Amino acid sequence: MSFYNPNIQRAFEADKREFIKLKDLIFATYKICYRISDGCSVKDVEDLRAKYQLDFVGFDNPFQQQNLTLVDGTFPALLGDIALEVLTGRVKSPMDYIVRNQPFTSLTKQHLALYEGDKVQDFIELLVYSDIASKHFSKGERDFTKIFKQRKTADEFEYYSLFERLKMYDFLKKNMRFEIDRTKSEIDGREVKLFFRISV
Repeated sequence: MSFYNPNIQRAFEADKREFIKLKDLIFATYKICYRISDGCSVKDVEDLRAKYQLDFVGFDNPFQQQNLTLVDGTFPALLGDIALEVLTGRVKSPMDYIVRNQPFTSLTKQHLALYEGDKVQDFIELLVYSDIASKHFSKGERDFTKIFKQRKTADEFEYYSLFERLKMYDFLKKNMRFEIDRTKSEIDGREVKLFFRISV
């Protein structure tokens, strides 16, 4: 039985001069569709302040929604919930969402929080190494030859190859930005499309 993996072999051979800067990098943009909840009256995007005002419907692009199921079958709804947390100003990064959903009471809630934390990390890995955010069908194949770079000091950079990926995930969980662009979001009757951006 051979353990040779050509994708990982290419990572060993990758040239460090080929890097992707982890600054002002946009990982994904989504238009997430909601319906205004019964009993709520919303005329303008600026009126959206609370989660209860909107019910998740799906993603404007069906391929993007399908691609998110590579993380988990329920992940599109989870990302829709994250976007609502961002809309209300409670969440700005993956770590904010994970910490906000840590339980203090029941074991069931604890398992749910661990599940959500794991899924968020799986999503970050797919954002970094695959084309999961594409507006076309994705197989979720990972390209581990990518090398990322960020400025550590004025004269020093830190590199993240396949072998430093866990360190990079920790960095991204804290520094990745979740944002709702209200100027690109839309309301049409009772239908709402939020423009959700993930960047660093």
